[in-house]
Amino acid sequence: MSEMTVKLPPEASEQLRNQVIAIIGEAVTHAGKHANAGEWLKGYTGVASYLGCGTDAVKKMVVQGLQPHTIQALPKVQFFNRNEVDQFLLADGYLN
Repeated sequence: MSEMTVKLPPEASEQLRNQVIAIIGEAVTHAGKHANAGEWLKGYTGVASYLGCGTDAVKKMVVQGLQPHTIQALPKVQFFNRNEVDQFLLADGYLN
């Protein structure tokens, strides 16, 4: 394997370093938000937050067949299974 060395001026090196740190920071933040998301998402806003879209997109997904779930203790609150949301999208579901 060949080794390549690139020499940058100090200001370019610092700028590149800052950009890499920012990208890593964003990735860690994103992973942290989703690592403990759990199996269930609460309401349209939970799905919208998980997918990074608006609640109108989630409503269209429900019209197209994404199944909300309810429990007897909270009959007015809808829950969505994260795996079902993922499978819905992988099966050419709606997301816009």
